[in-house]
Amino acid sequence: MVFNNILVAYDSSSFSNRAFKSALDVAESNKSKITIASVITGVYQPSIGFTMKYSEKMLEKYTKTLQKTFSTLESLAKKKNIKISLKLLQDPSVSKAIVNYVNSHKFDLVVIGSHGRTGLNKMILGSVANSVTQKIKCPVMVVK
Repeated sequence: MVFNNILVAYDSSSFSNRAFKSALDVAESNKSKITIASVITGVYQPSIGFTMKYSEKMLEKYTKTLQKTFSTLESLAKKKNIKISLKLLQDPSVSKAIVNYVNSHKFDLVVIGSHGRTGLNKMILGSVANSVTQKIKCPVMVVK
């Protein structure tokens, strides 16, 4: 199977860093391009609850951090001659944002990190990787 267009779900965690490195290996052998998708989920404000509205200062800080991270990932990809791009998604649900984006674009593979939650934690918090694997139309690689 050839993977030309790979999406990596990325949240700056050690799990997503491992997923990115695995995607680089697949991309290198397939001469693929990689899209890194990061999701802004919203902010909890005690006075109004959960909101998707961000202050300019908060958006600026998040964007700056993401650009720095993306530069690091981009330099790793350049060493392997792989083109990458960044897609910033906004949705209160990380899994819903990823599923909607993947299903509306042509990806051959999605690579996502597993957070390794078990027991009650998994039941309460759910699993983004689990939700994504069940709801998208292309193959998924879950990296531990």
